[in-house]
Amino acid sequence: MLYLIPAVKKLETTETPFCKKPLSFDPASVDPRVAKAIALLPTAKDGLPLTVTVRGEEGEGYTLSLDNDAACITAESNAGAFYAVQTLRQIYAQQEVPCLKIEDKPDFKYRGFYHDITRGKVPTVETLKELVDRMAAYKLNSLQLYVEHVFEFKETVDLQPKTSYITGAELEELDAYCKENFIEFIPSLSTFGHMYEILQQPKYHHLRVLKNYEEDPNFWRARMAHHTIDPLMDESFELVKSLIDQFLPHFSSNTFNICCDETFDLTQHERQDLDRGQMYVDFVKKIIAYLESKGKNVMMWADILLKHPETIDALPKETCFLNWCYHHNPSEVPVEKLASLNRTQIVCPGTTTWNRLCENVPVEEGNICRFADHGYKHGAVGVLNTNWGDWANLCSVELGLYGMVLGAGKSWTVATLPDEEFHAAADCLLYNQKGMFDLLARASALQTAVPWPHLAAAYFCLRDGKAPDLKPEESVLKNAVTEAKALLADLEAMPEGNPFREELILAVRGLWSMAELTAKAAGIALEQTADTEGWLKDFAALWKKKNKESELRYVEEVFRFMKNL
Repeated sequence: MLYLIPAVKKLETTETPFCKKPLSFDPASVDPRVAKAIALLPTAKDGLPLTVTVRGEEGEGYTLSLDNDAACITAESNAGAFYAVQTLRQIYAQQEVPCLKIEDKPDFKYRGFYHDITRGKVPTVETLKELVDRMAAYKLNSLQLYVEHVFEFKETVDLQPKTSYITGAELEELDAYCKENFIEFIPSLSTFGHMYEILQQPKYHHLRVLKNYEEDPNFWRARMAHHTIDPLMDESFELVKSLIDQFLPHFSSNTFNICCDETFDLTQHERQDLDRGQMYVDFVKKIIAYLESKGKNVMMWADILLKHPETIDALPKETCFLNWCYHHNPSEVPVEKLASLNRTQIVCPGTTTWNRLCENVPVEEGNICRFADHGYKHGAVGVLNTNWGDWANLCSVELGLYGMVLGAGKSWTVATLPDEEFHAAADCLLYNQKGMFDLLARASALQTAVPWPHLAAAYFCLRDGKAPDLKPEESVLKNAVTEAKALLADLEAMPEGNPFREELILAVRGLWSMAELTAKAAGIALEQTADTEGWLKDFAALWKKKNKESELRYVEEVFRFMKNL
């Protein structure tokens, strides 16, 4: 069986086995980025001749033919040639493959991945480069990082020791690396809602819509709902301009995502006589005009505008709307609505890694596939698959990659289904280990039975001397511990050295501890057998290996406090 992700549009095979000889090619004959990708394959001076022909500069389609005399790539552009090489790399990664011919091209022009570096975890540049490598291997062509305050803004200098941050030099290094892999690195910055940490500083309290906000001790919950910057104050726009001016120069992209989603606090604005839709769009227009004056195209989340569709005409026709939904069965209506308004849109499903130690497999499969189908039906220009980090971003990048790869497959070939064949392909190409997907699915179900936000919310209550609203079923927690032990045994029986195995073992150990600590907090008599302290030590070590310190100490505090109850 030949596995390819994304699936190709046309595949012709013969009964003759392909010998997978090392390749020979002339690096000077191709774009340096394509040559670098070819160099990842086995090569030899006297190897199988590989020829690459690029016909133009537009399009991403290609043909690839392989037999035991020659390998030939013909592509519409250098990008198409690069994607043909990614297919070739997957072929060479498998044991037995036939001689073949492939004709292929993407269904969506824009194929993106959106990674949260704000809510708990700021990755190192090396971690982000590894993510770019993964994206390129599955033919994704756009990366965005979600940023609220985790940049070296002059306005957040007091926050930086607490939260960690990414620097301008690091962004520029990543931007250059993305270019090498035919990936556009698009800046994304909260400029209206979700400015919690910035506006929580006393020097900016006056710019909050909520003038008399009473601090919620559970800041992980609070930062999801607050703060929206006050659009009626001139100083608010000056602050937003300053953030943009500091952030923008570190990207080569001609596009900027201004976010502007979930401006919940506007519903509580003290001037209730104002039209909230008009108030919203007036502020957004100013931000868009400012970026257009700098020659940038603008993206923004569509959720607020879809509640006030009468205001959409006020925004420039070039604005691209990011239409998001993370339900297992997303509605087609919002996608159809933007299409009927003749506005450019990108559909944005999610990997469902947030609030968890590993992705929620059944939810992401339904969400990604159905939302991409809606987008394709109604002429969306692309898919931007989101990887959020709510509630401390416990999930490692590795344990969200199945969702990323599914999104990549679906955005290149929309007919892709997350069936047994796709799961086997993920085992072969992503995990390099048969049976790994099934173990991930089991861990996913285990996490659903033991929600991390419930334990974290109980911590904030108990820390402040309040009774937690925690009423889990005893049988569910006992079964969770039993399943965690069984799952660990199955994982530990697998060959060592696989990074996904190591990440999944760590996640399951955390879930075991989570189940027992939840029982303890709820007053359920359940023997405490998990090595919480040992798990924390290993969890922290892996966190620090791949990320900056960020908000690790808050995660450690929750588990240690609950352990010592």
